[in-house]
Amino acid sequence: MTCPLFYPAKLGGPANTLYWLSKALVRTGIDVTVVTSSNYIDKKDVEFDKWIEVDKIRVRYCTTKSKLSLRVIYFSMKEMRKCDVVLFSSICYLPNFFLLISALLFGLNVVWSPRGELFDYAVKNNKFKLLYFKLLKFIVCKKILFHATSNEEKVYINKYFPEASVVVIPNYMELPLKVERNVTSVPYLLYMGRIAPIKALDSLILGLADSKFFLTSKYVFFIVGNVEKQFLWYYEKLNGLIKCKGMSNKIQFVGPKYGVEKYQYYANAYFSFLVSNSENFGNVVIESLSQGTPVVASEGTPWRILKESNAGFWIKNDIDSVSRCIDDILRMDKEEYQKYRENAYLLSKQFDVNFNIATWKVVFENVIRD
Repeated sequence: MTCPLFYPAKLGGPANTLYWLSKALVRTGIDVTVVTSSNYIDKKDVEFDKWIEVDKIRVRYCTTKSKLSLRVIYFSMKEMRKCDVVLFSSICYLPNFFLLISALLFGLNVVWSPRGELFDYAVKNNKFKLLYFKLLKFIVCKKILFHATSNEEKVYINKYFPEASVVVIPNYMELPLKVERNVTSVPYLLYMGRIAPIKALDSLILGLADSKFFLTSKYVFFIVGNVEKQFLWYYEKLNGLIKCKGMSNKIQFVGPKYGVEKYQYYANAYFSFLVSNSENFGNVVIESLSQGTPVVASEGTPWRILKESNAGFWIKNDIDSVSRCIDDILRMDKEEYQKYRENAYLLSKQFDVNFNIATWKVVFENVIRD
């Protein structure tokens, strides 16, 4: 497996998703080797530039000085020919292009997970990316299997690679233990995740500002997450928006949270929100559901099942839709709300990696057989 980030990297969902997948595969008796970068990992957490074992997964965290990541390419090439199946994560991770060429020359079995990088919002009509995808279309043909995390992502994969075979498997995760809910003196709504433009936090803030029930209630809104250097401008924009709307006492940035503390934030929340412009999946939804906390997700995410399961809401992410939804959830009676919490927890069980790992095993077996 080659990927730009892997646990314990502190950025992005795929780092953890691939870790959970690898652990579950190892439990079934499959040997897993991972070559990745050392990006977004504290030096005290793991050793870099040597083979180490992480939960019986053989991993090499390569220090990198450029996007080309020559160490990642070198060690991946050495390992690939020993493997029955090679899994690439990210279609725009530069080393994967050179590794794909090598894999095809060696006649290896390849599964490629684009991780949302083919969505319109990610591509943004970037001429370089469009040219790159055309090149890949010529190279790939029918020689590899693409992995989509949702039917929506499958559409975008086939948009750029019409003849490609695509398997749809949602992100499965190692569900955390359900922590005891503590109803705090100050009730709150929650956003958990990256502070980035694609997350449409500006629409969320404006929706909160337009919600009469939120403004007159005791509820506050917590934004929990990390700010990357490249998005500091967006963080400042959001702060300016909050001040402009006179919401400084109602909306608070609380920084990133990890481990049990993170799940306590989920458990204590009334509802959590993911109103992104675009998401190929959204691990934070499962994290919230695993603590019995229902979710409001946008139609830019593949979470229609929230509405179908009465575990949350699936809405447009314009300001009016967000505002009306906030009004609706704050007007919910206690019995109805409790039912949403029960349904949320039940829905999370469908995404337990240990109960679903056979799906991935069948995919790998079919790739090898073909």
